[in-house]
Amino acid sequence: MKVRFFYIFLSLCALSLACLFYGFFVEPKRLVVREVSLPAPSYQGPPLRLVLLSDLHIGGRHVPASRIATLTTTVNRLEPDVVLLAGDYVDGSLPRSNRSLVQNNAIEEGVEALAGLKASHGTYAVIGNHDNWYDGAWIRNQLEENGATVLANEGVNLPEICLIGMSDFDTDYPSSAGYQDCKLNHAKIVLTHSPDAFRFLRTDTTLAVAGHTHGGQINLPLIGRRVTSTEAGKPLAYGLKELGGVPVYVTSGIGTSLLPARFRAPPEIVVITLTEAN
Repeated sequence: MKVRFFYIFLSLCALSLACLFYGFFVEPKRLVVREVSLPAPSYQGPPLRLVLLSDLHIGGRHVPASRIATLTTTVNRLEPDVVLLAGDYVDGSLPRSNRSLVQNNAIEEGVEALAGLKASHGTYAVIGNHDNWYDGAWIRNQLEENGATVLANEGVNLPEICLIGMSDFDTDYPSSAGYQDCKLNHAKIVLTHSPDAFRFLRTDTTLAVAGHTHGGQINLPLIGRRVTSTEAGKPLAYGLKELGGVPVYVTSGIGTSLLPARFRAPPEIVVITLTEAN
């Protein structure tokens, strides 16, 4: 009996070590392309491919600038109509002025790689909490210099849709002001960094997307996605949900924060195809 328990103990230790190795060295380097189809009664137009990227955390352990160039190539192969960037382009919480020249150059190189994104209706972005801690104004300027339109409680009208960018919930002041910029007959798509800003959604929203949670980053069997850094918590930790009748998608993003590991929450690019309900 003692021998049996000894082998069980050894097996559990080996399994634990294998999971740790996978979580720290394998899964953070994976990339999943997640395809979501969303029929929407308020959308009238041809199928629209929205590609969502979030939480790049450039400069982090698993996201050197070279990986952003690879991501850009992958996104372009998906032939998006619109690219949505949901914030946290920068890793860590130190201000730009407190970082080394090497760190700042790596971040700048990674953001510049986003200039390669190609979408028929353009690339649109919001600012995340890590970006504001770093230097939100600088990040906004860099994104715009590299081809993205940054929205802060603003809306922009594209063919058949109005895209509304809400400011970050934790480090700024999100509001529903961007809805005022929308044409009456356009489907309203909201882009924000944290799902906590979803409380500002109007009921006529066609779709809202966010990141920030990293899908919990560590998704343990039975325990689930407990650590989300949001007030919304586990119910809005990851995936396609419905909130007050509004479809919302929270992506697990690309990089990591605090702990350079992922487990059962792989990095992802999300392709949401918006279609007419009929």
